[in-house]
Amino acid sequence: MTTVTEIDAAYALGAPAGRLVPAGGDEALWVAESGAGRPTVFIHGGGPGCTSWTDFAPAVPLFAADRRVLLVDMLNYGFSSAAPIAGPRWTAHARRIAAVLERLGIAGADFVCNSVGGSAAIALAADYPHLVRKMVVTGSEPVARGRAARTPEFSLEGQTAWANYYGGDGPSREKIVSIMGRLEYFDPANVAPDMVELRYLYSLSPGQRLLGEHPAAFGDKEDLAEKLARVQARILFLYGKQDIFVQNSYPVLLSEIAPYADVYLMDEAAHHMEEERPADFTAIVKAFFGSSTSNA
Repeated sequence: MTTVTEIDAAYALGAPAGRLVPAGGDEALWVAESGAGRPTVFIHGGGPGCTSWTDFAPAVPLFAADRRVLLVDMLNYGFSSAAPIAGPRWTAHARRIAAVLERLGIAGADFVCNSVGGSAAIALAADYPHLVRKMVVTGSEPVARGRAARTPEFSLEGQTAWANYYGGDGPSREKIVSIMGRLEYFDPANVAPDMVELRYLYSLSPGQRLLGEHPAAFGDKEDLAEKLARVQARILFLYGKQDIFVQNSYPVLLSEIAPYADVYLMDEAAHHMEEERPADFTAIVKAFFGSSTSNA
């Protein structure tokens, strides 16, 4: 279980205050809020130590200026509960996120999602359509067809990142720097020391160790082609042109499956463009969402 000392350490490193919100059964997800206006839910990627704060911190103040920002950490990430997932993983995450949003009285929210968070949000939009108005999906791989890394080298490195991080001599700051610089960033020089410290801290949590030491705890692999075809919310597939995990044709393929979808490829951007280019990222996302108060 996460201790008060660990939470205080995260706050000392700049993480926003948050709280555990019941997600069904004995589980709870960590949620941090800021700003006012249309509810806008952020869901993080899946690298060791990732949370919605570590993924979106530079962009959060720009959104919170006129929106109610909710940073949601999925099961086994950040200070959320630690528990193995049984059955299809994205459907399981969606069920827990839906329970949290219902508990908070949130409906018709906009979603900003990176990587595995985007897959969870697609399942959420298909199964709980009243919760989602529009969504931006960045770097996700929800559909098996057409999915291929930019090179075989990066494909292998991405597939083995968790095993390598928790194996051998165990977690370290040096490994976090390598993951961020090689797999997530366009320019490794942009990796910020404070985010390295936070990623390292979060990677030591019970949920992260559960995933790192017991891969079956991730849940069963799940292809979301059928669910994506049912999503009625408009989607922007916003991908980095230099994202090493997918070919540039992949978001176009996703847009052809989804009923209502746009595609934007950002140059000089990789898997975590929201961290490296927060102003450009926010401008694109806000233009897609439209007014923070209207139903447009």
